[in-house]
Amino acid sequence: MTLTIYQTNDLHSNFENIARIAAYIKDHRKKEDLFLDCGDLCDLKDITVQGTRGIGAVRILKHAGVDAMAVGNNEIDLENKSLVKCAGEDIKMLSCNITDNDKNPLDGITGSVIFNRCGVRFLVIGISPYYSKSLKPGKYNVFFQMGNLSTNDPITQINDEIKRNKGQYDFCILLSHSGINAEHMILEKIPQIDLCLGGHTHTICCEEKYIQSGYGGECLGIVTLNIENGKVTGFSTEHVKITDEIKPDDEILSLWNSQRQIAERNLDKTLFIIKKMDWSIENESLLTNFIAEALYNRYECDFAFINSGIVEGPAEGAISKKRLIELSPSKLNPTRFPVKGADIKSAIIDSFDTFFVNQSGKGAGVRGHVLGTLGFSHNVKINKNPFSVFINGHALDEDKIYICVADDSLQRGTGYTQLAVPDEKAEFFDGFIRDLLERTLQDENIMKLALIKRIS
Repeated sequence: MTLTIYQTNDLHSNFENIARIAAYIKDHRKKEDLFLDCGDLCDLKDITVQGTRGIGAVRILKHAGVDAMAVGNNEIDLENKSLVKCAGEDIKMLSCNITDNDKNPLDGITGSVIFNRCGVRFLVIGISPYYSKSLKPGKYNVFFQMGNLSTNDPITQINDEIKRNKGQYDFCILLSHSGINAEHMILEKIPQIDLCLGGHTHTICCEEKYIQSGYGGECLGIVTLNIENGKVTGFSTEHVKITDEIKPDDEILSLWNSQRQIAERNLDKTLFIIKKMDWSIENESLLTNFIAEALYNRYECDFAFINSGIVEGPAEGAISKKRLIELSPSKLNPTRFPVKGADIKSAIIDSFDTFFVNQSGKGAGVRGHVLGTLGFSHNVKINKNPFSVFINGHALDEDKIYICVADDSLQRGTGYTQLAVPDEKAEFFDGFIRDLLERTLQDENIMKLALIKRIS
């Protein structure tokens, strides 16, 4: 006989594709089959996720028939209390290497679960991100710990789960949100793992013991296991492309609509009303200058800057939390880091290039579409012709190291590669740029300074 495992990863709140995946699984699933998700369902760019703190998304995936899901970094972004509430939605959320900052386990989140299917006992162990792409340990905890969450070495924790369940399972599955490099390393180090379902790096990959299925539900992973006399005698991995030709499941669409309505009611309350703040991808604009000014006002630095692609348009009229999410969907933190004068000069020159600033701003944490030009705090003055830069009235020193505040996308060198510095040299602050906007959009002092022209 055969048993099918349906695998998804990095759905990132693409609920329309979730509805298509649900329809496909409903049409093909046998009673004993499994549906396992590898995390990053709950993307905070999305109204449904933000307005229900993840619960709406979890309910949708549960209704789609998922048997268990790993806890990804986007679930961790919900922070401790909201993540625990999601785990209380009668869904198996797995992570053997997540704790709070005091190393306490989280209510409702377990390290593993055993499913009995076709006479085979399947041990499914979940893990959350710990290693960077270059396999540096503890990479993400600087951000996770802001929400009272922390991840630990998964190698130790997986081995503990295997030892604890010794004699109680026949086939071991790792349900991972660690990325392809870490997942291959783990498979090498822990041969007791029979199959790894992966995620986090948005890779489309099918191998003998490994599968990962891209981003946003673009593919559905299919693992077909051959079972004889209560033993898995072999298995294969493949992908099904999720296309517009697959009709979305009506029940999932209806549930999504109801959860979104709940979210919108929660988020649509007007916080305040503002006059129009103009915005431009290519040219200096009030809104971009305002964000840079708010960063300079809040965090001590030599100057602050931001790329205009941090927002998706001008700000005007009634501002609600819903509007702030639409305006600034990226999950990027205020970040302080050193920048050499020559490098900021080079970045400014690039920011005057129309083709350059209209490139994709894609990068970790970025949910916007275009990179955009740079805006600065009021103490930076730039002359285009002849080109010159002044900071606090002094000419830019190309050899000097300036302490700047921007966001972690620019600190990583997204688009403006010359600005990249290692995380070890940066300081990250709690909250996203849209949270900063919520606190400051009515600040008249910041507005007065934002109105000062930086570029002539």
